[in-house]
Amino acid sequence: MRIISLRCNGLISAVKQGLTEWLLSKDADVICLQDVRVRGNKVIDDERFYPNGFSPFFFEGEDEGKGGVAIFTRHAPKAVMRGLGSYDLDRDGRYIQADFDSVSIVSILLPSPTSDERKIRDAFIKSLETWMRKVRKKRRHFIFCGDFGVAARTLDVEKWHQHHESPGFTKDDRHWLDSLLSGIGYADAFRQVFINEPAYSWFPEAEIFNMPNPGAWRTDLQLVSQEISSRVLAAGYVTKRLFDDRVPLVVDYDIKLGIDSDS
Repeated sequence: MRIISLRCNGLISAVKQGLTEWLLSKDADVICLQDVRVRGNKVIDDERFYPNGFSPFFFEGEDEGKGGVAIFTRHAPKAVMRGLGSYDLDRDGRYIQADFDSVSIVSILLPSPTSDERKIRDAFIKSLETWMRKVRKKRRHFIFCGDFGVAARTLDVEKWHQHHESPGFTKDDRHWLDSLLSGIGYADAFRQVFINEPAYSWFPEAEIFNMPNPGAWRTDLQLVSQEISSRVLAAGYVTKRLFDDRVPLVVDYDIKLGIDSDS
């Protein structure tokens, strides 16, 4: 199974940059997009906006110009869940989950760790962490794909020595992400393949952090249940294919959708 995840910063804009054609060339099974900024009913019948052979599922924000997540899949899911069950947390369309036989795949867009979204982010990550703990007790496995807004290690920030106080790289931010990994029992799929290799998914513009050249970050992740972490076969950020300021993450798993992942 191949999963591609990307914060596309507007689906329509990304399609104009060649997203659909690029996705068609990559033979994915599931595509997880974040920050789609479009109503699903505007594009769901138009295959310019998703590859042929895929079924699209959307969860939009109230403000069409903000947020929204989507999952495109070749394989029919048993169920699709939208939101975490709170109006305040779901109004920007931040969580969509597709359930297959024994694996659930999530496309998630966390609020930014910057100061103007910090309050809603704190509430969202508390709810998300509660949910991620709860589903660890289920028999099914989970893969959470999206921009978590946090760089876990110095390897994940190009100019890390400049960013100790930057949102997304503070001690508290990194501690929270570490709690999902070592505390709850998830694994960073990319780091199962490249333990100590610098890599980046976000190439912010100069005005971010009030720095003339803030450098690149790795905040776009696929977090997987620990039990299937050994099934990560390959992973990589496609740095030669930039969509706005983000690049896609491609991960191959030794899992077949529709087949029990414990078999």
